[in-house]
Amino acid sequence: MVKVIRLIATFYSSYALASLVITLSCISIVFKWGSDTFTMIFWLKILTYGFIIYYMQYFKDDVSYYYKNLGLSKKHLWVSTIAFDIIIFLLLTVVTLKVR
Repeated sequence: MVKVIRLIATFYSSYALASLVITLSCISIVFKWGSDTFTMIFWLKILTYGFIIYYMQYFKDDVSYYYKNLGLSKKHLWVSTIAFDIIIFLLLTVVTLKVR
């Protein structure tokens, strides 16, 4: 189990910076304009996931063979990392709205 978590964390680190920048941009929008913008930033975040997944599939597809040889499918990698990222995004949004 620890091995799987470590592999998922390694996979997530390959696009974590881009995801973090988008998350912080969305959080700053929520802080500035309030909860009325949540729907817009949520769909912006989903759209950027599409771009990130496309980029990773198109330009870094050879990396998926590494994880496949270790027993992790692309679907498992993407579902687990995106779920983790959405949880972080939602937690930061709630905290931002409470602070605001």
